[in-house]
Amino acid sequence: GSGHELKYMHFSSVLHKQRAFPILTVVNIDGNKLIHPGKGGGKWRLDSRIDPQFQPDDRFYVKSLAKEKVFFSRGHLVRRLDPCWGETLEESQRAMNDTFHFTNAAPQEQVYNDNDWGNLEDYVLDKADTNKRRLTVFTGPIFRDNDPLYGKNREGGPWQIPISYWKIAVLQKTDTQISAAAFIVGQLDKVKALYEARVFTGLKPYDIEQIRSAKIQTTIAAVEQETGLNFSALREFDAHGSLESTRQTRWFNRLEDILI
Repeated sequence: GSGHELKYMHFSSVLHKQRAFPILTVVNIDGNKLIHPGKGGGKWRLDSRIDPQFQPDDRFYVKSLAKEKVFFSRGHLVRRLDPCWGETLEESQRAMNDTFHFTNAAPQEQVYNDNDWGNLEDYVLDKADTNKRRLTVFTGPIFRDNDPLYGKNREGGPWQIPISYWKIAVLQKTDTQISAAAFIVGQLDKVKALYEARVFTGLKPYDIEQIRSAKIQTTIAAVEQETGLNFSALREFDAHGSLESTRQTRWFNRLEDILI
């Protein structure tokens, strides 16, 4: 009714009508006001502002509801700890609980969610926490027409599964300096039973076999090309934008390889 943006405590989500997963989420983090919300987490729930048909819920995620070749976890796009800052513990806990809306979830294979994607998320949050700086993080899936189908025997299915995810982190490095870094991380090697196809077409200099299982730091322009989104306001801050073209897409195995 009031537009496309679903606003939560310190973050927002915009949903894709046909795919029923977020197009993107964006979270603001104030590293000087981070408050740990405590152990545990919220309970996953629907957002009453959106019809349930546009929110794949536990009919999609619960293993016992149908036999599948691969099962997917509820992948937080806004990590549960990212918006946990403010003036009070109550504010931090409310922000954490808000991340448990299905409108903030997308399908991620569990090992990918914990390691490939999870380690990158930890790294990004640590940048704000350690340096006590502000950080804005944009995150979302890359939707492709040939993404594999999943859940044909589940209520509401089948759904098309994103094979890769992108992230753009915009960091306040100093009081007067901003830097941005863009990433694309694929989960194809974790879901081979569902789908075997070329991904990351057009990214150089690595060949397709390397990129399938690699963690990629790339340019904001490359994310724009893959998603159709417009991040032109951030391009001038891109940590990779000033590098020669042959180095603008980099394969990293260690977090220490990240440039921001």
